Amino acid sequence: MRAFVLAAAIAAALNGSAFARTYDEIMEEAEAAFVKEDYSAAGALLDEAQIKRPYSLFLTRNRILTRLLTGREEEALAIASAVAARGLVLQTPKHEAFDRLKALPSWRPIEARMEANAQPVGVAAVIAEYPEDGLLPEAISIRKGRRLIGSVRTGGVLRAAQTLSPLARLDGGVFDIEQDGKSVFAAVNNQIAYERRGEEPPFAAIVEIDARTGRERRRVRMPAADSLIGDIEIDRHGTLYASDSLQPRLFALGKADAAARILATDERWANLQGIALDEKHDRLFLADYLTGLYVVDLRNGAVRPIGNPSDAHLGGIDGLYFHDGDLIGVQNGVSPQRIVRIRLDKTGSLAERLDVLAGSLEGWAEPTHGVIVGGEFHYIATSNWPAYDDDGNVRGGADLAPLRIMSVSIRWR
Repeated sequence: MRAFVLAAAIAAALNGSAFARTYDEIMEEAEAAFVKEDYSAAGALLDEAQIKRPYSLFLTRNRILTRLLTGREEEALAIASAVAARGLVLQTPKHEAFDRLKALPSWRPIEARMEANAQPVGVAAVIAEYPEDGLLPEAISIRKGRRLIGSVRTGGVLRAAQTLSPLARLDGGVFDIEQDGKSVFAAVNNQIAYERRGEEPPFAAIVEIDARTGRERRRVRMPAADSLIGDIEIDRHGTLYASDSLQPRLFALGKADAAARILATDERWANLQGIALDEKHDRLFLADYLTGLYVVDLRNGAVRPIGNPSDAHLGGIDGLYFHDGDLIGVQNGVSPQRIVRIRLDKTGSLAERLDVLAGSLEGWAEPTHGVIVGGEFHYIATSNWPAYDDDGNVRGGADLAPLRIMSVSIRWR
């Protein structure tokens, strides 16, 4: 989703928890320091903010800028080198300070590392392609060979066989779908890039439809209009779990429940995205775009951050999936975008290693969600999110790619 969903989440967070307000206060002070051209103070404040948002590349970039503006080139180079060591590329705006940085001899090995990071990884294996380019496809589900696609733009739930055919047309964008027996569950939000946004007051809902006819069976709206449901999972008992990206919290919805309940919140959360269920251990893994990975104990809602002893970049993850004791992540909030496998320790509390399975592939237009099929990960390669502006409209001259589904092996190499 994801630049303007992230922006909306930050705006919503400013009126949220004490933790978010503290972050806001830091950023207000940093902005004031920039205005006063007190770049040393601004840098210290941004360092403090980075502790709270460790995977915010916006903060990282501006921390580098403050070093350059205060004559601390070695510190700027060290921060940039750490970005490169994590396999990323530093995207910088036009500014004379960054021009000076890139003219330094010490920049050349960092630049070479980033150029290597930007090279394609893996094979662009296309398993299906459809000519439709205006769907803004975010959701995919495969069950017993039946593949469904969810459209953020149109609200469509589509059967994806030889061609696309409609199963249902919902009254909001479809951000995720899950098949469960005779039902299909959809995370529906009439916000962001939904084509009829603004016609009705904003809402977020879980909608259950008949898997054969598409008829609506049940609808449960989230308790507040300022929610945006980004990802859902269903356990073997029929309990549905949903992540809220705007007011970061985890909902649970029982099979017969008329309303969702808040299962977990955490002051460290900023912008929740994908969730991944591990039923064997009664836990759920969550990805936060800015603060990394967490695990929630489903028995009591306790939240623990996933440790990162290898110093991998664990932010910017959209889709998240549990597989064979590890996590598969679609990391579209970084440059280069990539699909990764994160090896967890036996307790599921440490990320011991990150492998890039695919990255910067030809034919991508911001990959989003996927599904594990045997030893492969099938994913939407062309969501087209970058073609939409902050108001949810197609940018002038934007190139919309057709719906393309790709696959990648998720076995360790």
